[in-house]
Amino acid sequence: MKILRRILAAIVIILVVAVAYNRYDHADREHRVTPQALAALESDSDVAISQEGKYIVFSPADSTPTTGLIFYPGGECDERGYAEPLRAIADEGYLVVLVPMPLQLAFLGIDKADDIMAAFPEIRSWAIAGHSLGGSMAARYAFRRPETLDGLLLWDSYAPDDLTESGLAVSMIHRSDESLKTPESYVEFLPLLPTDTQFVPIVGGNHLNFGSFIAGRMYRDEPPAELAHDTQIERVARATIDFLDSITD
Repeated sequence: MKILRRILAAIVIILVVAVAYNRYDHADREHRVTPQALAALESDSDVAISQEGKYIVFSPADSTPTTGLIFYPGGECDERGYAEPLRAIADEGYLVVLVPMPLQLAFLGIDKADDIMAAFPEIRSWAIAGHSLGGSMAARYAFRRPETLDGLLLWDSYAPDDLTESGLAVSMIHRSDESLKTPESYVEFLPLLPTDTQFVPIVGGNHLNFGSFIAGRMYRDEPPAELAHDTQIERVARATIDFLDSITD
């Protein structure tokens, strides 16, 4: 009996240490939200921002939108870091729903878009978007359920499944140098996109500046972007707004 108790005690200690280490390690990996992004979560006379259950909803304060955008955040990103561009999109008359993901990993919540569409039956046209891992999982949702959507936006991301026959409007907004090419790591996935996909290069931008983050371990040593952060946010938001304009009835 004493041996069993010692074994159980050892197991408990190991589990406690493992959980503590995982929390510490995640804190070091997470891309944390900036004060600038948190300030963008305050409602004003132009944009109403609310917590609807598990989701953060941005909506124009003076109009009733009929087109909506569902947004999946990047892996290990505090979802609030996308508040600035999403707020700017809502300010142009669109409903925007930001979707926090389990463990900040979008592959654990690919089908969350279903619940959002059910919650906003007044929306006639839906697009789904995401950054990095969130973009790839938004594309996977589009692959599974193309009939529910009108468009897909990839923010510095790629589609892992064949969307060539999806019938969806697709736009890839990506960081680039003066060549205007997509990042090399995305090239092998480009044939999976429809032939009329729009490509919007953000020259001088970097991967993390599609939102407002304090970089975690993976990007902490990345060289600074050539393009000013606020300018990149404005260009990403503008490209997204132009895309939503194109699919709105």
